[in-house]
Amino acid sequence: MTNKKMPFIVVTILFIFLFVCVFFYNDIGFESSSDLGFEGLTLILLTYIFLTTVNAFKKYPFLYAGACLLLFNKAYDLLTEFPQIEFYADHFEVIDTLLDDGSLFIAFLLIAVGITQMMQMLAKQTMKDELTNLYNRRKLSEIKLTEFDLIYFDLNDLKKVNDLKGHQVGDLMIIRFSQALRNACLKQEMAFRVGGDEFIVTTHKDRSSAFIKHIHEQLCNEQISFAYGIKTSTKDDLENALICSDKRMYDMKEEQKKEHPKKCSDSI
Repeated sequence: MTNKKMPFIVVTILFIFLFVCVFFYNDIGFESSSDLGFEGLTLILLTYIFLTTVNAFKKYPFLYAGACLLLFNKAYDLLTEFPQIEFYADHFEVIDTLLDDGSLFIAFLLIAVGITQMMQMLAKQTMKDELTNLYNRRKLSEIKLTEFDLIYFDLNDLKKVNDLKGHQVGDLMIIRFSQALRNACLKQEMAFRVGGDEFIVTTHKDRSSAFIKHIHEQLCNEQISFAYGIKTSTKDDLENALICSDKRMYDMKEEQKKEHPKKCSDSI
């Protein structure tokens, strides 16, 4: 039995059960076939939604717990339509209130917390680059350091690698360089991927040279070369720092091409 078929099978079984109950509602002793039908259809709909989205819910514990409790609440509502169960529910009003109204309140509370948690996690995901898991351009407004060295990196010959060896090899090159950037970052320092072959790092002030040296050490004997530009800046002057470091990076690229037409001087 596959996961795709499971919701339809469960819903079909519930529909058959509900149909039998409604058809024989007088014999069973239900007070109202319409109430029974409404409670049953509500439970079936919620069951279908739950089963088709359960894998997504599991990522968010509060949302998952709230959905389970809401299902329990609707199942309890349906069960209390049965005369025998309704008899006991009427004799234990406190327990009945807790199982009915209490479970519904807690379910909505958990779902509200879960949705908040989910939205916060989704918001964070929109600030991450899918390939490298580095921050993307959206996160630049949330740089942690007040004053910092901004390093603008550009990988050399990525297009040539993609053309000659395929995009898979090019992606591996990007991922490896991203790992090196991440490993070189100290606390509060941040690494961003802002384009196909362009990266930005914010380091503590005056630590850019040590950062770049660490990158070279990590990529020793690997065929990855890059150019970079550095500008000391603050959050308030970020746009100017981006423009300035970008220009310095391209100036370095031009120098590399003049010095080593076939191979960049920063080749590791």
